[in-house]
Amino acid sequence: MKSHLARLLKPTNKGVDVAKDKWSAIHRVFEASQVADLSVSTFIHHFWLSRYEYITEKKLYKALRKRIRKDEAALFLDDLVKESEIYRYIHEPSAKGWKKEELEIRDALRAMNLFRIKQQLPLVLSVMRHYEDGALKTKHVRAILAAVESFHFKFTAIASQRSSGGISFMYALAARELYQAKDAEGKVKGLQEFQKKKLASKLPQYAEFEPSFMTLKYSSQMTKQKSLVRYILTKIYQRISIGLPIDPEKMTIEHLAPENPPKGTGLSPEQVASIGNLILVDQTLNNKLANKSFLEKVEVLKSAHVWVDPVVLNAKDWSAAEIASRAKLLAQDAYNNVWTL
Repeated sequence: MKSHLARLLKPTNKGVDVAKDKWSAIHRVFEASQVADLSVSTFIHHFWLSRYEYITEKKLYKALRKRIRKDEAALFLDDLVKESEIYRYIHEPSAKGWKKEELEIRDALRAMNLFRIKQQLPLVLSVMRHYEDGALKTKHVRAILAAVESFHFKFTAIASQRSSGGISFMYALAARELYQAKDAEGKVKGLQEFQKKKLASKLPQYAEFEPSFMTLKYSSQMTKQKSLVRYILTKIYQRISIGLPIDPEKMTIEHLAPENPPKGTGLSPEQVASIGNLILVDQTLNNKLANKSFLEKVEVLKSAHVWVDPVVLNAKDWSAAEIASRAKLLAQDAYNNVWTL
């Protein structure tokens, strides 16, 4: 691809190779990234899918040679340079400075990276391209990225459903339609239809969602799902709590039934680690709760004037049954109220 574009853009002045310089600029963007698997070739493939026909990465070079002519090569390369910056911050949101009203966009991108999904990238690239160009407003970008986040939370992160080629094709088609829409109104309408019709039609049913949600766990001995559990608790608390947004980096995961109680609780390590036994608190409150019993922790939580769900505050006992019941209630709230399209 590099050689083909270089042939189309032969240097006009001695010592000035525009194609080489711009290609080097793309590589510098990717080399500056902290994301280990950020690939220039994959970026160009997603760039292509967001504008042109649906093809595999292996067929990209042939398609590029056929479609990009000499009179288009300069603009094509300019767009690659510009959108390499966008592609980087999609994968690495910390690489961009975000305004206050854009923080939900940043957080949606962070969630997609947490889920380790790739199929949505052509659409996300297309959305952010039009946002940078001023064709989409902040509210429209927040809405579509939140929808993609919610879809993959249910579909990928929890239900673990396999994404067939149909999902990738769906996103690529939506990206091209967004790119080809003639005006802002058409772009917004297309995104809204994609959200309400395409994404909604592929959501897993609650019966597929709940069993997997109920198995979520975290403890000092079971750390694999820590980031996902923190993300889930943060989103649930953000919907309910009043005041300043919750910074997940300043919060800790607290076990209501302690991991190392002074007296036995009769709970297995899996039950202690269950999401039904977990809440989110700041470090100061975490220190106050320490290794207290469940009922002692409830009194501390009540006096701290922080939001904790009524199931916890009203409980007179905290056994395996209460933990399982709360996990189920959290699953219902997550599916019906928090991650919605």
